[in-house]
Amino acid sequence: MNLIRSALLILCVAASAQAQQEIKVGGIFDLTGITSDVGKPYAQGVRDGVAWTNENGGINGKKIRLVDVDYGYKIPEAVAAYKRMTGDEKVIMINGWGTGDTEGLKAQVNQDKIPYVSASFSAHLTDPTKTPYNFFVGPSYSDGLRAWLKWVKEDWKEKRNPKVAFFYGDNPYGKSPIEAGRRFCKDNGIDLVDEEIVPGAFQDATSQLLNMKQKGADYAYINVTTTGVSTILRDAKKLGLATKFGSNPYGFGEALPQVAKEAAEGVTGIMVDVPFGENVPGMKRLTDFHKKNHPDDTHDTFYVRGWTYVMVWTEALKRADKSGKLTGEGVKAALETLKDFDLGGLTTPVTYTSSDHRPTTTVRIYQIKNGKLTKAKEYEMERKQDWLGL
Repeated sequence: MNLIRSALLILCVAASAQAQQEIKVGGIFDLTGITSDVGKPYAQGVRDGVAWTNENGGINGKKIRLVDVDYGYKIPEAVAAYKRMTGDEKVIMINGWGTGDTEGLKAQVNQDKIPYVSASFSAHLTDPTKTPYNFFVGPSYSDGLRAWLKWVKEDWKEKRNPKVAFFYGDNPYGKSPIEAGRRFCKDNGIDLVDEEIVPGAFQDATSQLLNMKQKGADYAYINVTTTGVSTILRDAKKLGLATKFGSNPYGFGEALPQVAKEAAEGVTGIMVDVPFGENVPGMKRLTDFHKKNHPDDTHDTFYVRGWTYVMVWTEALKRADKSGKLTGEGVKAALETLKDFDLGGLTTPVTYTSSDHRPTTTVRIYQIKNGKLTKAKEYEMERKQDWLGL
């Protein structure tokens, strides 16, 4: 009997020691919902980034245990997953996904002091006086739209103001940058002549495009994911429209010219992360992991995005652990020490402060030329105080 007790005691001590050497991080991903076209490669990037980290020393010797779930882009599922992760699993932080769920959880996140590093670039998450535990990695949707409108002004050659239309989904992600875009147009001599709302999932945009045609839009910005962008572009080509289209960062990547084909030619878009395989220093880690673990897979900019997120929050975990503050509050504070944090050219360097969670205001615009993503312009947007949170 004493031997059994001793064995059980040893097992309990070993389990406790293993738990102390393990850091739980939550992952809320869209693998089957309406944004899964970009959600799946992003999630794989996060998972692969975690695997690489664990194979290369972890968090100062501690392993990351990623506790992830597919919430299908349904806010109630995300809320339930959050409660399980913070309650049962006791995760220290969460790598989230969508705008609706991230904004819906922000009050709970802040109350629970759980750093929530979301793939949503909603500017509403950048003001620490309102959302102190929310972070993302890249320029906001709003700065992206402002930069694209700046490009429109430079591209336009006629004396009259350019006429612009916005296409977006009737959801928090779709609507996130629209007010910022409206104000930028008003302040910068751009006529916003039309706004077209598209369903969450749609296979035809003819009616919306005909409405836009009547308003005479010279340019149109699309704020839906790749599948929806390609539908709009194909239908616009069928209608013979001369409008120049631009896309948000979740509608623009390697898949767009593959899906929309010639309809994508000349289209511009916001690129937060470089295309997969781009010749930048940070890419070697990704390509080496790819060759070793899944050489037959194809990857894209959204896969790269997943890696950059892991690179940012693992650095924060290392700093928090080193200072003996491996808690939600400690990780938040560590994130706010990142200044010009270099991501090897995969995306722009990241800076957070206790008063401003805009990680960067640098926006890169790419254009599809001969079916390839080509960098067209880079803008350094103003870090205006009245743009914080908008």
